Amino acid sequence: MEAIHIEPTDETPEISCIDQGKITVSGKSLTEDPIAFYTPIHSWMAGLTSENIVMDLSLDYMNTASSKQIFTLIELAKKNKSKKHLTINWYFEANDEDAIDIGKEFESLLEIPFNFIVHS
Repeated sequence: MEAIHIEPTDETPEISCIDQGKITVSGKSLTEDPIAFYTPIHSWMAGLTSENIVMDLSLDYMNTASSKQIFTLIELAKKNKSKKHLTINWYFEANDEDAIDIGKEFESLLEIPFNFIVHS
């Protein structure tokens, strides 16, 4: 499976996907067309054949449409037939209650334990 790297912009996050099952999403996600932006990442996750998937999610801000796409990405990781272990690392600023709340909501809805990590 081919690695993916997307450089960040003012409206889109930096994304790195490597075939060993590691995906990193960081920055802001305010894209006007999140479905078009995230579809290749969703396809990559759906086709991943790694037994261990590690997701590092460090989003400073995301609009509602983008949060749905991030939710779908995590859901695809959960449903991935090859994976035996899934680790979700949810990074946030110490005083960012919104980021904590979104992570907790995703954790509850998806029934996957998240690691909540304060940015240092």
